[in-house]
Amino acid sequence: MGLSLQTIAQSSSAIAARARVDSLNAVRRAYTDSVRTATTRTRDSLKAMHENELEKRRIALEEKNERLRAARRIKIQPLTQEIAFGFRLNSDGWSFLVQRGFMKIEDPEKSHTNFLWFDISEKKSPKESKTINENFSIVFPNEPKPVSYKYGKINNFYQLKIGYGNSVPITGRLDKKSVVIHWSYAAALSLGILKPYYLDLLLPEGTGYVRKYDKYTEQNKVYFLDLNNQGTILGGSDFTKGIGASKLQPGLAIRSGFYFDYATSRKTFLGVEIGASAELYTQKIPIMTTTDNISNFYNIYADFRFGKRWE
Repeated sequence: MGLSLQTIAQSSSAIAARARVDSLNAVRRAYTDSVRTATTRTRDSLKAMHENELEKRRIALEEKNERLRAARRIKIQPLTQEIAFGFRLNSDGWSFLVQRGFMKIEDPEKSHTNFLWFDISEKKSPKESKTINENFSIVFPNEPKPVSYKYGKINNFYQLKIGYGNSVPITGRLDKKSVVIHWSYAAALSLGILKPYYLDLLLPEGTGYVRKYDKYTEQNKVYFLDLNNQGTILGGSDFTKGIGASKLQPGLAIRSGFYFDYATSRKTFLGVEIGASAELYTQKIPIMTTTDNISNFYNIYADFRFGKRWE
């Protein structure tokens, strides 16, 4: 009976120990399963976040590409108008010019630019040269100092021109940082303005001489040209002298040349034109008394201009 109880006690202890082991194993398995489940959930969550981020990037990239494609589809408006300002140096004078252009580009094979042309010019005689009466200031130091003058000159000849022309590209392409060579030709109405040239003269008055500004006449010719070498020419005068006595001379002007157009940017440009021109007037233009005066003027020229273009 006692032996039997001992056996029973040992069996109970073994059963209890096995139960504890089974319980620990169950807890361990439950923990492992929970860790595995948590890891799987974390991995799935990170994967979902990564896929979401990739999808956002893909959408952003698609939107960017669409904007670029849309920008390419937007047609750049062609340039159709221009204006230029410049200075022209002629073999017989100078000019300031304004040119307003209208670009015709409907047919790329026949593109050209029509333009309106305005300028103000002065014609000079090749015989003009400046001199000064230095002796007068020495003899009369208290008198106003005379200025230089042009011996034999009797008129300044200015012109106002308004005309129409055309410019045809010969070579090159109108683009940024490029040069296009054009053949340019134009005609204009010219309004010539003859302004008397005044000198500071010693003119006889009574028994002596008086100092005064005067223009050339047949009556004062001897003193205006100092034909008797008496030192009657003291100097020139300022520009305003003679404006009120100006006379008009109508005429025509034509020009033709090669125009080099350099585009500093899409809408700004610099240009140089080299060519020849002619001006025809109804009467001879009296600029000098010491040379034969003419009614037709022929010259070569070079001008520099700057301007802008727009749609």
